[in-house]
Amino acid sequence: MPGGRERNILRWELRAEILRAQIARLDDRLARMNTADASQPGDQRGRRDDLLAQRADLARELDSLGPDSRAKMG
Repeated sequence: MPGGRERNILRWELRAEILRAQIARLDDRLARMNTADASQPGDQRGRRDDLLAQRADLARELDSLGPDSRAKMG
């Protein structure tokens, strides 16, 4: 079936880009939380821990995708 490989590559690229965007959003939220208030109350600390756990899960999922499936030149 022509185009099957291209679909798989596109699917990998889309999934990887979605995960990178989600990680970037979490990094941005964490950075804003860190600069907003140095003396974080317990609720903020718990929320920060949740965001860090979410980020770790997304990073693991991105790693599990493996390397880019496109053939490299050279």
